[in-house]
Amino acid sequence: MMIPFFTYELKVAVLIAAFYIFWRLLVANETWHRLNRIVLLSTAVASFVLPLCVITIHQTVEVMPTVADTLPLPTEEKAMPMESAPAVTNAETVQSFNWQLPLTIIYIIGVLTVLSKMLLSLWRLYKMMAESEIHPLSDGYRIAICKKAKTPFSWWKTVFLNHQDFEEGTTALLTHELGHLRLHHSADVLLVELLTALQWFNPAMWMLRADLRTIHEYEADQQVISHGFNDIQYLQLLIRKAAGQSGYSLANGISNSALKKRVTMVMKPKTSHWQWLRFTYLLPIIAVSLYASCKIKTDYQTKEESAIILKANDGKDCFAVKAPVGAFYSWIVNGKLAERGVVEEDGRWNVYTSSPIDECAFTLDGKDISKDDIPYVPLSSIKELKFIQGEQPRRIELYTSYVSGFQRDNVPQWSEEYKEKTKAWMFFRVEDAATGRQIKGAEVSIEGTDQKALTNNEGWCEMKVPLGAKVKASYKGLESQTLAIDHQSGSQVQGRSFLLYKPGHPIYQTYQLSREQEPVFPGDKEKWIAEHIQLPDMIKKDGFLGSVTVGLVINEDGTVSGVRLHQGIRRELNEEALRVVGAMPRWKPAKKDGKPVKCLMLIRVSFKNV
Repeated sequence: MMIPFFTYELKVAVLIAAFYIFWRLLVANETWHRLNRIVLLSTAVASFVLPLCVITIHQTVEVMPTVADTLPLPTEEKAMPMESAPAVTNAETVQSFNWQLPLTIIYIIGVLTVLSKMLLSLWRLYKMMAESEIHPLSDGYRIAICKKAKTPFSWWKTVFLNHQDFEEGTTALLTHELGHLRLHHSADVLLVELLTALQWFNPAMWMLRADLRTIHEYEADQQVISHGFNDIQYLQLLIRKAAGQSGYSLANGISNSALKKRVTMVMKPKTSHWQWLRFTYLLPIIAVSLYASCKIKTDYQTKEESAIILKANDGKDCFAVKAPVGAFYSWIVNGKLAERGVVEEDGRWNVYTSSPIDECAFTLDGKDISKDDIPYVPLSSIKELKFIQGEQPRRIELYTSYVSGFQRDNVPQWSEEYKEKTKAWMFFRVEDAATGRQIKGAEVSIEGTDQKALTNNEGWCEMKVPLGAKVKASYKGLESQTLAIDHQSGSQVQGRSFLLYKPGHPIYQTYQLSREQEPVFPGDKEKWIAEHIQLPDMIKKDGFLGSVTVGLVINEDGTVSGVRLHQGIRRELNEEALRVVGAMPRWKPAKKDGKPVKCLMLIRVSFKNV
């Protein structure tokens, strides 16, 4: 479809005309040749760029959610009859003339004509160079002596002279042409020729092209005068040499058409500095162009969904809760932290999780929520969520502020040792190794820095840690422990656990012992557990299968202590797993250097419907 392209070309043409007309009226006759050159080139390029700069202004209109957003659809819906669209007959269809094709052909012919002329001129220049006698200059430029050069002219890095001018050694003319080369006028000419090819139908583009050539001559004349040549003698030389142009449209040379302007400009006094304010004409043109191309887009935004809603599920009234992506959550089972992390897109807590009102208690910032008074809580306002299991009824707590010690807004100041290290947010849990009690108020710190945090009620905290750092946990009356952070996972949620014990009474973990040193159960452990599990009748009816991981300490005399939940699934099963493990007979204790020692280990208790 060529319509958008032609529309774009017309916008470019209008901008070029506007920029050029105001330039011509306000500053064309001033002596700021370098600035005029920059303005002409930049406005020509800007005319092609500005129509592509579409500024989209968004205006948001907040609308209330529809009924379908908040209420369940009825079981039956009556289809509304639809009016059939009126038929369109062939007789009513009028075939319009396709004017795009001839217009496209004409445009392409014009572009090809201008480009062909430019390529022909280039070919003639390089052919002439091949036939010329070349004399290199010390600054990288060169002189080409050619019979066809009626008057001096230049292109890219070459000055073309005829034999007579070269033998006369007319240094003023040579300085003039070298000025063209040093100021890179050939690049300007080539750029404008390409733009002219795209805007060949625009008279303003052709006038801009001609005026740019004139400015090139002004700048080259200034180069001559600045090198100490007498301005009157130089102008007389120009008049004698302006017999004709070289015939090469891309070349810079002496022209009769611009000679009068050049004489006037050489003799003209310098423009005063305050006159530069005239160039502010560019600002309103740019502003109008951007305004004309801006679009206003109306975004209809449904009022933000609430984090708490009431819905019906299997005939029961249920609270449904949801947390935004990035909020923190913690899952506490029987008073112990089972899981903590960050809410992810389409994760467990990023979708509405419903629970019957009579089976679960809901609170917002510590205040109970009732069925008859459900507050509107914008989803984005939720910062933290707690799911507390193991007590009746179970609770879901929502908070609009951080209550678990999270403080990601603080940016630590790192020493030189850690500035370039990879860093990640990590969770740290501190427990009493002997009892499994999660310790509140334990200090977790990064060695070699002033970064530290205290564990919360659930015995954990969060810190940003550099890779390679050492993290230390300490608590009054217990031996401190240090962990080296030698690797970090790519996940957003990662953590480590500290197990502290009394000084002089170390509790080893199984990974610290060899297989021969680990505790040994007297008999078949899995069989013993299966024989002593007591499944509640309600669990049997559910046909539930699963397992619970329990931590325990095997003391020096083989007795079991410090039984704690490591990973649970359901309150009834969690409690039964803890009871069974706590009732285990004596083990053969672990040994270290031939002596019995305490050892912390994990046991998986599997529940099967028998």
